Amino acid sequence: MIDTVKEKLLATGVELMKSPMVAKMMESEKVGIVMEKALTLPIKASETFRSQKERLTSLFELATQQDLDDLKRAVSRMEELLRDLKRESGDLLRQTEADDEERPTVAE
Repeated sequence: MIDTVKEKLLATGVELMKSPMVAKMMESEKVGIVMEKALTLPIKASETFRSQKERLTSLFELATQQDLDDLKRAVSRMEELLRDLKRESGDLLRQTEADDEERPTVAE
């Protein structure tokens, strides 16, 4: 659906550019200024929205998606470290038990 809309807009734009009246209008400096402002408006709106979002997030101390992703990575690293420590402690425990079995007791 979006592709068909894009195609129709592009076809209409091409037809308009062929018109001598539009060509004359495009030569005007005022039209150029208006077009420039119209093209930069979405970028400015996006930047304003992003900065307001960051300000509100900070103001209400909300977690952002980036914060959640960082937290997930940190938890994942900690879980991995915990698995490694459990494995190493199990190895050490087994080694200690094996060493204790090999040592003669005082009573012997």
